[in-house]
Amino acid sequence: MLRGTEPIHPAYLRLSSLLEELGDDVTVDQTGIGAQFSRGARFAVLEPVSPTRLDLALVLPGASPTERLRPAEDAGGVTHRVSLAHEDEIDAELTGWLRDAYDGAAT
Repeated sequence: MLRGTEPIHPAYLRLSSLLEELGDDVTVDQTGIGAQFSRGARFAVLEPVSPTRLDLALVLPGASPTERLRPAEDAGGVTHRVSLAHEDEIDAELTGWLRDAYDGAAT
């Protein structure tokens, strides 16, 4: 993680654990500052972008954007992005998106 991102570290750890627990076939590739999660195909990327913001990029083709689930503006296969500032923002809605992205990456 980036130096100085300690405030979002609990959210990063919890999301990382939830993503890994989606199935025995989840693989994690650590990047320079975050992690990519796949099961044959990448379905999520976790990336601290500032000391107070964590971005979760998801592959959710066909999912309707909301105020919280924003369209991804960059390429690379991800379709949506969610920003989090605190562990309390990890709720049933978010875990549903994690499950949908995981299920969509089945090979």
